[in-house]
Formats: sequence, structure tokens, C-alpha cells
Amino acid sequence: MSLVRLCYVSRATFKPYTVDGMDQQVAGILSQSRTNNQKRDLVGALYYANGVFFQCLEGEESAVSHLLERLRQDSRHQDLQVLSKTPIKVREFQDWEMKFAMLDREIRQFMREQQLGKFDPYKFTPAMTEALVKVLLAAQDVDSERLESVAGQLPPPQAVSVFRQPVFLLMAGFLAGASVVGIFGG
Repeated sequence: MSLVRLCYVSRATFKPYTVDGMDQQVAGILSQSRTNNQKRDLVGALYYANGVFFQCLEGEESAVSHLLERLRQDSRHQDLQVLSKTPIKVREFQDWEMKFAMLDREIRQFMREQQLGKFDPYKFTPAMTEALVKVLLAAQDVDSERLESVAGQLPPPQAVSVFRQPVFLLMAGFLAGASVVGIFGG
């Protein structure tokens, strides 16, 4: 078995809409992907802030590569850029199946340490990417019932949140599967 860890960054093409402190679109993505992720045996972490995704995926190289190609074609992503792809012996996110955590304080501390004014992983060095992965590994879980509640709410037409609160999602292979509605729609 050939395991890899892949970290990428992309910009969301959808407008943010915050419900109960979480972006409704991102919560929906996580909720819908739950079933598909287990089928493909992918694990990982996602951080979303300022309209930008940072994701770390771990799994069989072919499954990770297949997902990456699907993400490149997904209309909800633009400017997708791979930050790192490294072989691994074990999955460090193995126990993180669809977990969700708010990491505002931890990410602000990380950004201060990296001398960044705002979350912009497009400027990350390889060392910064690895440092963020360590922050993500240390994250605590947030109530999944709250996540499901937010994911199930429909935004009003033309709704755009005045909040851009960062969210962090830890899950087994976020975005691992697709359906007619696309990678995120699961």
C-alpha cells in the first residue's frame, strides 16, 4: 500500500453564508461527504477562512490523486494549487472521521508566528504547510449535531454573511466522493 499526504489550497467560488457561526455551504459539504469519504478510505483535515480552503488529505496514492483530479474540475474551486505531496507510513488523521472544530484562536496564533496578516496559504512555504498540519492535528472536536443543524438550513436568496468566521473541518477524506451534484454535493 502506497500512502501519501497531500496538502492543497483553493478559492471557493460560492458566496459565504454564516449560520450559527459556521459557513452553511462548508457545513453542507462536510455533512454530504460523510458517506463517500468512508468508501474511499481517505482521512484528513480542512480549514476554511476568507473564502480559501486549505486541505490535507491522507490515503492511498491512487485515491488521493483521483480526488485531486475531480477537485480540479469542480466549479466550486478555483486557483487550486498543490502545496505538498509526500509519502507517509501511517495516517496521522486516522481517528478524525468527520470532525469539526473552530480554530480561530489557534490559527491567529499560527499566523502571528508566521508573520502573516491574514490567512493566505498561497504564500505558505513547505515549513508553514507542515506547521499548519500540526495545528490541525491538535484540534478538538465540536458537536456534530450543531454541524448537521447548520448544514440542513437553506440560506435566503442572495444571502451573504457579514461574518467570515473561519471554520476547521477534520474528517475522513473530505470531498472523497461525487454524485450528480458534484464533488461537494456527495
